[in-house]
Amino acid sequence: MSTQPPPSAEPEAPHIGFVASALYLVASSVLWAVGFVVVNALLLLGVVLTVTPLGPWVVASAIAVARGFGRLYRGLVWRLFGVRLEPPADRKEGGVLTWRRFMLSGDGGGWMEAAFLSVRLPIALLNLVIGVGLWFYGLLWVFWPVMRNWDDLYTRQPDGTIKRGIHLFGFWFSTLQSAFVLSVVGLFMVALAAWVARKLVTLDLQFYRVVLGSGRSAARVRQLERSRSYAVDDSAATLRRIERDLHDGAQARLVALGMQLVMLKDTLDGDSADHTQLARTRSLVDQAQVTAKTAIAELRDLVRGIHPPTLDQGLEPALRTLTANGPIPTELTVLVPDPRPAAAIETMAYFCAAELLTNAAKHGRATRASVLIEVAGGHLTLRVSDDGRGGARMRPGGGLAGLADRIGTVDGTVGIDSPEGGPTVVTVALPMKA
Repeated sequence: MSTQPPPSAEPEAPHIGFVASALYLVASSVLWAVGFVVVNALLLLGVVLTVTPLGPWVVASAIAVARGFGRLYRGLVWRLFGVRLEPPADRKEGGVLTWRRFMLSGDGGGWMEAAFLSVRLPIALLNLVIGVGLWFYGLLWVFWPVMRNWDDLYTRQPDGTIKRGIHLFGFWFSTLQSAFVLSVVGLFMVALAAWVARKLVTLDLQFYRVVLGSGRSAARVRQLERSRSYAVDDSAATLRRIERDLHDGAQARLVALGMQLVMLKDTLDGDSADHTQLARTRSLVDQAQVTAKTAIAELRDLVRGIHPPTLDQGLEPALRTLTANGPIPTELTVLVPDPRPAAAIETMAYFCAAELLTNAAKHGRATRASVLIEVAGGHLTLRVSDDGRGGARMRPGGGLAGLADRIGTVDGTVGIDSPEGGPTVVTVALPMKA
């Protein structure tokens, strides 16, 4: 199971290279053409079949295909330019009826994806005719000196004679000298094509954000509502846990320690103490010492569960302490330059690493693990890998789902790659600021 790259809070300025722009114009045009034909054909078929029970299923399939092409498009933009386009809402777990309801509803953003394929027609034609056309003719003219003698490059005149070369702008480019002149023009055309490609890519990405902005905004509001509800519930649960642990653990042991000290005082009363009383006193002292040590350890664990003290020294020392005392041997690599992430983000990354390592040892039956934490694309990325049995899934109510909800409160994302038999790789992406 894998997820999309983490969403970016601000629109990113793409770094458009010479080759990437050409690949984008061609690939996005082909991808749009195929998606436009397939999705609209399925929608038309679904409308025709609305009088039958198959109609809603065909329409839902068309929306699912539109969402699939949307994922391919966003993946293309990410691979070529490193720009993250925020996807619509993901489908919740459930059966086929839940899937159909999600696809047909407006909450999933699938209708916006389907509409994007249709309203993108002018942009797609502009990319294809202007963008790809400039590249094609520019490169053709650049290499014309070596292509002009090809057997199929000739023109038959009205009088039946054959004239080799190319006729442009009212001139014949048939000689070697004129071919080099055309090659120079081609170089200028390629430079123009590169400049136009940057403008077309920027226009295309902005067009995507404008068209799908309303759907993403609604999904964003629902996500924030869920995150706020989870944050409130998680805070209340944390307070209840702290109160319970203090009441049932450390507090009870300290009370027992007080009673043991009272009993110790009683044994020392009187004019003299025999050997039996001294032995009993030593036993009570030993018990009090054990109780005090246990209470101190429980308080230390409780405080560590709220905020590990080693985090005050930085994320790297805290993770080194965690992995050194972890349930399985773990290799740690930290590549976090200055400035440091926000304190809340470091705390969240620490607890994510702790929970994932515990899951690897407890559920994945792993014998070794590795932790890599780095800054990539403006996000703090935590990658935990293990050699366990694999098969990890994000199930409702499960530990990974709870982890995703917890980091979702700060716009974090979780990616899971865990085939049966292993290995398991879990990637957590967090913003640098909460």
